[in-house]
Amino acid sequence: MRSAISLLIMAWIFGTGCRSSNVVVTQFTDDGYYRSSSGSSQIRDQIRESFSAVRRIQSNSIYRTYYFSPEQLPSEDELAGAEFGSIALFSDVDTHSTAGTAVILSIERGRALLLTAAHVISFQDTILHYSDEMATLVEAVSVKESVNQFIFTDKGITMFEPIVADFRRDLAAAVTTTSVTDTDLRALSLPPGNAERIDWGDVAFAVGYPRGVQMVSSGVISLSDHPVRKFTMDFSINRGFSGGALFAVRNDGTGLQWVGTITSAMGEREYYLGPADPLNREYRAGQPYSGELIIRSSPRIYYGIANATDIDQVRQFLREWRLLLHDEGFLIPGYL
Repeated sequence: MRSAISLLIMAWIFGTGCRSSNVVVTQFTDDGYYRSSSGSSQIRDQIRESFSAVRRIQSNSIYRTYYFSPEQLPSEDELAGAEFGSIALFSDVDTHSTAGTAVILSIERGRALLLTAAHVISFQDTILHYSDEMATLVEAVSVKESVNQFIFTDKGITMFEPIVADFRRDLAAAVTTTSVTDTDLRALSLPPGNAERIDWGDVAFAVGYPRGVQMVSSGVISLSDHPVRKFTMDFSINRGFSGGALFAVRNDGTGLQWVGTITSAMGEREYYLGPADPLNREYRAGQPYSGELIIRSSPRIYYGIANATDIDQVRQFLREWRLLLHDEGFLIPGYL
């Protein structure tokens, strides 16, 4: 019996030894890197290099707000040409700040040409605050007193000023006002692509500074019927990504092309009841509140739905304003 079992075992060993097997041999390269999400070291290097031209920007605007007596609220017509300080009950000063991302298009004679989203660097000169009871009456007026805008470079911050904004496309151009060199900032070297060739499911990367954090996000592109914001992506973007660069992956192995500018995320305004005095320290979380309540609102972002103005719209924007840019000392690169 034992010899019979031994013969069976020997037959199985020799049988499997003669049988062909499909063994996959994986060769690992000892380059010291982990595998990137794109699976391409070329794309990883291009993203790293793009951060020399895709930079964080910030704008701080100071407004003086004039408040009028609730018993004598003026109309908009009555405020035309009026001296707000003489008719206001009191005034105070506050600061409005926005943060975003800009792409360096060109550096000429120590000045850099920036492209970003218009809503990031544009501030209204005058803001009217209408009464909730009667929309024709104004309860306060905010007047812009000053604006400080700067871009982060490798050597610190450099001031800039807007020169043109297109709110339909949500694009704006700006120039630095202090001298920079190519060691501080560099123009984007990745070539622009063709928006007409983008299709459903194409792989893309967003590069920018959400919440001031240098970041890259990857996803796929969906097409939109919107006349300007042609691309919708499944990026999980946050505030600060506006003005960032959208790169798409070529299928011929040449890597990335610049195909658009990140302009917005999907969202809506949410209304809720809150304390009339948000700085009141008397109330505590989880405890009953007996103070005055008012209706407040805040924007709510739908993460995972992002919009971009495509590269063809960027080209048109720059060409429409090429004479102004020329007066500022910049020539639009021929490939744009």
